[in-house]
Amino acid sequence: MMAPAAPAETDTNLWALPCSPMEGALTPPAVQAHVPHLQQRVHQLEQQVETLQGRVERTSQTSSKPPSSDSPFHKPPRKPRRSGGPRGARPGHPGHGPTLLSPTEVRLIEPAPCACGHGELVSLTPYYTHQVIELPPIEMDITHFVLHQGTCAGCGKPLKAQLPTEHQAGYGPRLTALIGELAGMHRTPWRLVQDFCHSVLHIPMSLGAVQKAINRVAQAIVPHYDAIAT
Repeated sequence: MMAPAAPAETDTNLWALPCSPMEGALTPPAVQAHVPHLQQRVHQLEQQVETLQGRVERTSQTSSKPPSSDSPFHKPPRKPRRSGGPRGARPGHPGHGPTLLSPTEVRLIEPAPCACGHGELVSLTPYYTHQVIELPPIEMDITHFVLHQGTCAGCGKPLKAQLPTEHQAGYGPRLTALIGELAGMHRTPWRLVQDFCHSVLHIPMSLGAVQKAINRVAQAIVPHYDAIAT
């Protein structure tokens, strides 16, 4: 007497037909024929999910992607602080003062006259550099493109000058990038961006102009986002 055949392994995540002969006979043939296609489709979707999950979890620390492509919402955990000691720098650790930038102006400050009455100083050497950073007065560069028209002396055809393509927007690339930075990276409401342009830059801008500038920035960075995602 032959031993009964072992039931074939089935994926618990997939649909399986009933094993009872009576229940199998009651199942319509169309349903029985369609189930393998559903199983194959589910298997394909599971593979796609695994691939996408691995792509999402890939960071600059686990792949060759640049650090700028890492999500700002999933930062690596900080290393735990060594217990048993006070906060702050350890004794002997060099301090980190402000970074000295390239100066646009240098002023030499000499000591005041000595109280003894002698005005001459010897061995005068610098001992400390104090840095002051200031925002220069903002003066906008405004260019007027005066378009001319004329008539051809040969055929009498009227001709009009055409505005260069790179200046058709009405706002330059640096100003457009600033508006995109405020509204995009820092989530500043468009109304506040409009107020900033009016009060700080002294530029009257409508909300429609602000929106157009943001749209131009979004279109310009799409290729970079696509390159990072691949």
